[in-house]
Amino acid sequence: MVVWMELSGVTTLNLEFLSGNVTPIEPDHCTGWRQLPFYVLVNNSGAFSKVETSDRNWQVNDGESYVLPPNLPHRLTVLRGEHPVSIWCHFRLTLYQSIDFMKFFELPDKFTSPASDRIRDYCRTLVAPAPPVTIPVLRLMHWKTAGFTLVNEILRHCEQHPGVDEKIAMLERLSRAIDYMSRHYRNRPLLEEVARRANLSESRFTVLFKQLMKVSPGEYWQSLRLMKAQEMLFAGNHTVEETAEALGFYDVFHFSRQYKRHFGITPAEFLRRQRRHRSPF
Repeated sequence: MVVWMELSGVTTLNLEFLSGNVTPIEPDHCTGWRQLPFYVLVNNSGAFSKVETSDRNWQVNDGESYVLPPNLPHRLTVLRGEHPVSIWCHFRLTLYQSIDFMKFFELPDKFTSPASDRIRDYCRTLVAPAPPVTIPVLRLMHWKTAGFTLVNEILRHCEQHPGVDEKIAMLERLSRAIDYMSRHYRNRPLLEEVARRANLSESRFTVLFKQLMKVSPGEYWQSLRLMKAQEMLFAGNHTVEETAEALGFYDVFHFSRQYKRHFGITPAEFLRRQRRHRSPF
């Protein structure tokens, strides 16, 4: 995983490129139902595909691109094609370590030409091996440039939700507190300490936080811990029991209840889906 950081004033924007490739696929390939903890970008060249979610489905034509948000249950099926190839990547774009920046925009079902052509080409650049260089920081610059160019192209063709500018302004006011909570997801930080980071009293901080995030600071911290749990399970290196213990849950039963309440499925079911369906994209 490569993490890039951009600073503008006190705003920290993180782009995480988690994986990606250019992969030959079978004409009838199906991912099976899955739920992933990051954005999924796919461009299938030489193939017509179908995207299914829990409440709708649509067709994606040869060469068109689409982006699916984290934790959207979905199934991707290649309907037909001749020697199809998938150009894909998995990524996240966050403010203050945890705020999903892409949620400020309305993603279309798909991107058509010429935007799709540029998205495909930028994705190819991102997932290709970095040019041979002797200075490691130049390799990082290559990935950074390719990643932000790709995301910029995606967002240029998305509608921004109303009130985003005002929300970001308020986020900046609470940024130090949000960033602190994001870095202390394993052990619940004291509300007094979190509020102090924003130079606010506990009561005033709680009011502003709930107004902005629609949940209490405690509920938000719990969501951070559960998202980390999902990442650990997806990586495949931890059992449900090990994940619960590592993140400080009372026991595996409490962890499973909280996980299902947040994601809609139990952690055990999430692992079963992962093992049952391994997809090249």
